[in-house]
Amino acid sequence: MAEKKNPDYTESAENLVNPIQVKDLLDQLHLEEQTKADLELQLREQSTELVDGIAKMGAVIANTQKQIKEAIETYGSFQDQNQGFYAVKYRRVSISYDATNFIEFFPNFVPVVIKSAVNEAALEGLIKGNLIKIEELKNCDIIKEEIKFAFFIR
Repeated sequence: MAEKKNPDYTESAENLVNPIQVKDLLDQLHLEEQTKADLELQLREQSTELVDGIAKMGAVIANTQKQIKEAIETYGSFQDQNQGFYAVKYRRVSISYDATNFIEFFPNFVPVVIKSAVNEAALEGLIKGNLIKIEELKNCDIIKEEIKFAFFIR
């Protein structure tokens, strides 16, 4: 059975420079998560007094994750694919199309518009067929990109 490869965020990571400050916090997070897992295992074997320790480690982990996000903002994103360690701020791009502008600038391709919305699959076909270029769509304010950022910490 093939082993699952760790993902590579090189293309979408924001400021991926693997700073040691983020790596140190990521190592700390992994140790804390392992401590919590060990406590959970002991809980099954021992008394319920460990519940408090687990709850406290959960709060400590949440605080470390917050520190990691702040460190990413300050120093940059970190990834180690070999070990599967990630502290990455990455871009999520949403694309929408303005059907009214599309009809105005590309009247020959009106069938791409269905019920005041651009049929994305049909538009992709026009782009692949070199009948329309993405730059034209952007210049005519047909394509609207919304960029949001998310964190992946593991």
